[in-house]
Amino acid sequence: MGRAGGRADRPLGADLASRFCLAHPERVAAMLLLCGPFVGEWRTADRAERGRRMTAPQQARLHELQQLPHRTEQQEVELLTLSWFTDHADPERGRHWAAQGARSRRPVNWTMNRELGAEGRKEPLVRRLGELRARLPAQVEILGGGDDPRPLSALASLAVRLGVPLTRIDGAGHEPWLERPDEVRGHLRRFVRGAVGL
Repeated sequence: MGRAGGRADRPLGADLASRFCLAHPERVAAMLLLCGPFVGEWRTADRAERGRRMTAPQQARLHELQQLPHRTEQQEVELLTLSWFTDHADPERGRHWAAQGARSRRPVNWTMNRELGAEGRKEPLVRRLGELRARLPAQVEILGGGDDPRPLSALASLAVRLGVPLTRIDGAGHEPWLERPDEVRGHLRRFVRGAVGL
C-alpha cells in the first residue's frame, strides 16, 4: 500500500516489503501483505474497472489535467482526487477520502514515482516469486479488498504461487482500513498475536 505519485497503478508498500524480504530474509519475522503486491498482467483489468467507475466527463477531465505541463494547487488536488476515488468500493465516500488524501498526502513525489516504476520494470517481482517463496518467514498472509479495482484474482494467483493464504475483505477497495476499519483491525490483531505467539 502507499502512493508515491498521482496514478494509483503502482502498488508500492507490499512490493517494497516483498523486495526487502528477498534481500534481508533474516530480518523478517512475519509479513502481512495488504492489497498487494500485484504482479503479472493486472493493469488491463484495473484500467477497465476504473473506467467503469468514472463518468465520461470525469475521464475527460482527468486526461485534460494529466496533459497540463504545469498545474496549479487546485488542479493538482483535482487530478489526485480523480485518480484516487476509484480505489474505493463506495464512490461517494471514495470521492471524500480521495479529496482528503489529495490535500494531505502532499507533495506528491512524481520523480520518485517514475524512478520506482522504471526500477520495477527492469526487475519485475514476478520473475523472483520462486526465490521469494523460499525466503518467506513462517507466517505470511495476503489481505485484499474484494472491490479493489485491481483484480482480486491476481492476488489469488499470487497466493497460490507463494503458498500463502489470501483473506478477502468484502465491501472494501484498495484502502480497506477506511471502508472496513473494524474488520481490518480484527485481522491485524489476529495476525500480530499469531506472529508473537499470543
